[in-house]
Amino acid sequence: MRHALHALLLLGLVAPAPAAVAQTTTKPGDKPAQESPREMLEDATRKAMQAFELMLKAIPQYEAPEILDNGDIIIRRKQPAKPQTPAPADRGPPKTKT
Repeated sequence: MRHALHALLLLGLVAPAPAAVAQTTTKPGDKPAQESPREMLEDATRKAMQAFELMLKAIPQYEAPEILDNGDIIIRRKQPAKPQTPAPADRGPPKTKT
């Protein structure tokens, strides 16, 4: 996690830097044959930020801990986990067709 954060920070610092690329002359409305390094870097930065956002969403969120009178500590999830389906062995014997 720490290495990913460092990589994203470094990528964020490099992304706004101007690209030292020789420009070709194109007419307005023409699509360039290749993406410039700056466009590729911006696209990579955008994808890295989306990946980081998905990673943060995957981490379970918890409420503040509660300490009960008997000393038990309860930490509840903010978003309850999906109910687990029982294993096939717990569903009963398989039905046979005759």
